Amino acid sequence: MAEYPSLSIDRFDRDNLLAKAFFLSHCHKDHMKGLKAPALQRRLECSLKLKLYCSPVTKEILLTSSKYKFWENYITAIEVETPTQISLVDEAAGKKEDILVTLLPAGHCPGSVMFLFEGMGGTVLYTGDFRLASGEAARLEWLHSGGRVKDISTVYLDTTFCDPRFYQIPSREECLNGIMQLVGSWVSLSPYHVVWLNCKAAYGYEYLFTNLSEEFGIQVHLNKLDMFKNMPEILYHVTTDRMTQIHACRHPKEDYFVRGNRLPCGNIAADGTPLHIISIKPSTMWFAERMRRANVIVRTSESCYRACFSFHSSFTELKDFLLYIQPVTVHANVLPMGKTYEEVNEILKPFCRKDCGDEATYKPLGKLKRWRQSLSNEGDGDADGLFDDYHVMPVKRALCVPPPLPLTARREPDDEVLADSEPPTCFTPEFFECEESNEEDEEEETDGADAEDETSATRASGGAGQRVGGTAGEETLAPNWHSFFQREREEDWEQEMAPHSPKLFSDSEDGDSTHDPSQSSSQSTHISERASQGSGLETE
Repeated sequence: MAEYPSLSIDRFDRDNLLAKAFFLSHCHKDHMKGLKAPALQRRLECSLKLKLYCSPVTKEILLTSSKYKFWENYITAIEVETPTQISLVDEAAGKKEDILVTLLPAGHCPGSVMFLFEGMGGTVLYTGDFRLASGEAARLEWLHSGGRVKDISTVYLDTTFCDPRFYQIPSREECLNGIMQLVGSWVSLSPYHVVWLNCKAAYGYEYLFTNLSEEFGIQVHLNKLDMFKNMPEILYHVTTDRMTQIHACRHPKEDYFVRGNRLPCGNIAADGTPLHIISIKPSTMWFAERMRRANVIVRTSESCYRACFSFHSSFTELKDFLLYIQPVTVHANVLPMGKTYEEVNEILKPFCRKDCGDEATYKPLGKLKRWRQSLSNEGDGDADGLFDDYHVMPVKRALCVPPPLPLTARREPDDEVLADSEPPTCFTPEFFECEESNEEDEEEETDGADAEDETSATRASGGAGQRVGGTAGEETLAPNWHSFFQREREEDWEQEMAPHSPKLFSDSEDGDSTHDPSQSSSQSTHISERASQGSGLETE
């Protein structure tokens, strides 16, 4: 973070070890790089002032793991929406700088927050991973002062879906309603009909668990409850007893290649009766790759379903957020799949108060997907330049609106959309995968040059880590990306969005499913059935 180079947010290795204060937005592994490394432990032991700042919930979750117990004496929880002054102390020179930090709810997962910094470097907002519905920024009290939005110089933004291809994503309420219909129609058939929520991350889906439990009076089975022991509002709705009809237990990593639709805790009831199982996998990227329009829930095989559920703001929600707070400049925390930093910067420019031009060179913090071998025009991901010596001071200027182009120079809207979002003809390389998780069996940190040179580490100080999704597969033609999650006509680009989200895309041949619930699942207005393609097992 150029404005406050002595802070390190969501990254704890390399040059970030020199920071005077650490901040953690939430406990997903891609934001915790280096947090348990020996080098950082030695740095803490040699310092009297160094602290890690986070929300109280994040502190509770972090300290449930024995690998992070050493942080207990160095971690300070700051209450959400409570402005707190902290001192950045240069222990060698004896100098001190005071800054005011306010934690704002991020809506990504339990304990996730945004950081609002105010001090000599200006007012800077770091969003971390966040999802705020359109209009929610206006309800965040501490983004305002004197009845108006604060003069925010820079926003470090979660740009996971900062692409018109993800123009609108169904809200969590829409997804929840679809899942409730499916779950309710299935578990009502008999006590031996169970649902498995095939969740990728170790935590973050508590919104689903608590609402399903309240609706049906059924606790959700999890592998362990340690992280919720001080969160009674969640603990009441979950259990380690496998004799329940809703499961979110997870397979061990060593079973990766034989998981399929097998319930992790077993397919046989206590009395020996075989269970009838359907799986529901919440995801977003999978829906983006569909070739036809789909509903919120899509049936992918006889007993497998996908639910469009997003932890991150859609393009429409990002646009609404930025147009409301009107920052001077915006930096991307992560690159969407297939986009360069320059392309994302062009998308973000219209939402800034001024064109920042080439005043500052900012290193992108990560990519949603990236090639195993870096492209020739990309950096090698080293740590050089993480703390560049420049400061972006907030300057109030009138909003510059470029003059309209002559009518003869304007392109047709459809031509512009196609030209700007034409996909590659095929995907041949393999991709990394990075889970938003805080599993106990995650790979151990190492303290050496080899670890420091990991190719997946492209995050800068104060940024979210590399995001990757999807897996390597057979070479296939790329889907027509420009038709996904985007407006039907160019005129819609400037229209105010309605309070409801449009339905997504489906590749079913005959519209909504008419599947009989007594056979394998229930019919739902949110559910469409895909023509069978090969095996019925869901492995990804």
